[in-house]
Amino acid sequence: MSEHFVNLNCANCGAKLEVYDDMDRFACSFCGTEMLVQRRGGTVALKAITEAIKKVQVGTDKTAAELAIVRLEKELDDLYEAERRSSVFWRLWMAVPASVLVLGGLVVLGDGSAWGLLMLAGGLGVFAYVFVPRQRTTELRNRIKGVEQKLSEQKKIANS
Repeated sequence: MSEHFVNLNCANCGAKLEVYDDMDRFACSFCGTEMLVQRRGGTVALKAITEAIKKVQVGTDKTAAELAIVRLEKELDDLYEAERRSSVFWRLWMAVPASVLVLGGLVVLGDGSAWGLLMLAGGLGVFAYVFVPRQRTTELRNRIKGVEQKLSEQKKIANS
């Protein structure tokens, strides 16, 4: 049994191809371009489907970017809040109750009460918690920059 084929040229690179009767879709063995075989009324033509695949990829990339934007905006809000809490203003604001505890503890401790020691320890604990090391603030700012950059990239993809 002999196989029937038609000689055609690749729509992308022009290479000579043998398109057999049972082929509906294939890739050029020279350049790799995927093609669709179209048969109508005795004619056979090749149509490169690479563009269609690229369009699907663009749509998929846009959808993924839109989902990433929502996630990144939430992450950025959380980081801004963490940065705000580690800011100097917040630390100074929180120093007020810590100071009250320390001073109150010293006063009560002067009366010989165990509560004074507890208040003093609590106040010092609040100071230790509130005055977050500068490294934490720097780390937060670096993470914010990274998320802002990713968010910008995803917005470009979504709007393209």
